[in-house]
Amino acid sequence: MANGSLQVSLRKLHEVILEERLAARELAVDKMLHITEEKEGLLKEMLPLVESAEDLTPEERELAETVHTENLRNAYFFWSALNWVRESMGFIRDQMYPEAYAESGSVVTGRYSGALLSGRV
Repeated sequence: MANGSLQVSLRKLHEVILEERLAARELAVDKMLHITEEKEGLLKEMLPLVESAEDLTPEERELAETVHTENLRNAYFFWSALNWVRESMGFIRDQMYPEAYAESGSVVTGRYSGALLSGRV
């Protein structure tokens, strides 16, 4: 592949990263999986094109930095979303197993979920 093809691949990778973020915002999991496969394919194609950063033209270096920045933004977005899911799961778990007080006054965690959460009314 020629060097011009590296620029084309970097531009395509940039577009794919932006699509990935949009799919994540929309919670379109199937679309995200497809985009991730496309992104991996592009990265594998580009790997043999460059041996080191010194081989890049100024335009390619600028595109590579843009791709890197956008990919980091996605990573931060995914990390924040994962933490939100963990917090939500913890909240739900706490609601399913509420704390109660034993006769001695000590706190005990119940083994029963609430009627609405368990489906038993």
